[in-house]
Amino acid sequence: MYHSLLNFLMPPRCLMCRTRVSHAGLVCVECFKQLEFIESPYCQSCARPFVSAEEAGNSFICLECEDSSILWHDCRAPFIYNEGLKKLIMPLKYGDQQKALGFLSQFMYRSAQDLIHQADFIIPVPLHKNRLRFRKYNQSALLAWQLGRMGKVDVLPMGLLRLKETLVLGHFNKVERQSLLKDAFVVSARWGGRLANKRVLLIDDVMTTGSTLRECTLTLLNAEVAYVDVLVTAKVM
Repeated sequence: MYHSLLNFLMPPRCLMCRTRVSHAGLVCVECFKQLEFIESPYCQSCARPFVSAEEAGNSFICLECEDSSILWHDCRAPFIYNEGLKKLIMPLKYGDQQKALGFLSQFMYRSAQDLIHQADFIIPVPLHKNRLRFRKYNQSALLAWQLGRMGKVDVLPMGLLRLKETLVLGHFNKVERQSLLKDAFVVSARWGGRLANKRVLLIDDVMTTGSTLRECTLTLLNAEVAYVDVLVTAKVM
C-alpha cells in the first residue's frame, strides 16, 4: 500500500528520458533500445565484442590486447559506451545523482557473476581526495558496494589510494595517460597484508584505453595479489 501511494504521489520515471515507467529504477522501452549490450564473443582482456566467432579465434584476445602487456586476468563489461548509456553514466559520475546505480550494477552482476564469486575482495578504482571532496562520492565505490552485496563478497573501498591528482584524462592518448598515471596509486597500509595471494576484482565505471586500470592492477600485483580481474560498466569503442 505504501509503495502504491508513493507511486501515485511521485510516479516513477525513466532513468534516461523521464517518461513514466512501471517501477522506479527502470528505463522505458524506447530508451532501452538505445543501449548496446556486449555479448559473447568478446575479448577476454578488454571486453571489446568480436564480429564473429571466427574473429575471436581460439584465444578470444583482440589484436590490440595481443600487442599490449595486459596485466589483469579477465575483463567484463555489460555495455558499449554510447550516447544512450552516457545518459545514465554522466549524472552518476558528475551530477550527484545515484538513481541509475541499481540498474547499472544489476547488468554488471549479470555479466560477471563468475568473477564476482571467485573474488576474495572487490576494490574500486579510487579518486584523489580533492576530487572526492568535490564530487562527494566515488561512483566506482558505490558500484563496488552494490556488487559486493549481491555477490556476498567483501568490498575494500579504500583498498587502493590515489596519491597523484592527475588532469582529466579524456584528451590524452594511451601513452600520455600511462605517463601521467605512473605511481599514482598505492595499496592502503591497512589492507596490504590481507591481499597477498588473494584474487581481487577491480571495479571502474568506464574503460577507455585501460591505462588507469593497468596502473591499479600493477599496484595490486606489486602487493603480491595473486590475480586481478576487471569489471567495468562500459567499454569505449
